Amino acid sequence: MVTASNGFAERNVLSDLGLFFGLWLRRPIDIAAAVPSGRLVADAMARQMDLARPGHVLELGAGTGSITAGLLRHGCPAERLVVIEREPALAEVLRRRFPGITVVEGDATDLASLLAARSITQLSQIASSLPIKWFPLAAQRDIVEQSFALLGAEGRLVQLTNALESPLPCRSLGIAGREVERIWLNFLPTQIWSYRRFAGADDRREAQAAPRNRAVPLRQA
Repeated sequence: MVTASNGFAERNVLSDLGLFFGLWLRRPIDIAAAVPSGRLVADAMARQMDLARPGHVLELGAGTGSITAGLLRHGCPAERLVVIEREPALAEVLRRRFPGITVVEGDATDLASLLAARSITQLSQIASSLPIKWFPLAAQRDIVEQSFALLGAEGRLVQLTNALESPLPCRSLGIAGREVERIWLNFLPTQIWSYRRFAGADDRREAQAAPRNRAVPLRQA
């Protein structure tokens, strides 16, 4: 049976998809994908989150909230989840869809100050859907350095990409990373990369030997 509430929800979904697609048409590099990530991608991303680590879970570039919903489905408490979204219209969608989470409207390159303004000084995990591969190196460095300053030792930055290589230049940024999952049944096929700070000299030697956008293996602690 189709109820009035069901019809309203369906209209909201279609409206949100239309908004997302319209933003992509105007700024394809900033939005990166014509449609939000599907449920398979969201669930795969959520499986990479280690919720046992203390601190908030941060999502960068939340869009209309497909990854956000996956994180909540997989047990992330709403009060621990913070999302940063630059587009005001998308931030409003997130506030409407997920009233229990913290939605921060702003640029990911300012993430440390945006979080400090809300007294958030420690992060458990970061899930990013930013089109970070296309960012200038200086912007990539700003995001990476602020991220790991808040993540601490053994923290992970988990990144979505449609590229067939690392979306971040590990050698240039002083990080180690590898592809941890690939989802073929998505439009477009999507990879998930996990990054962390270098553990020591062995990581640095591997990074120096690696091509600019190839993986530097994550060593076990």
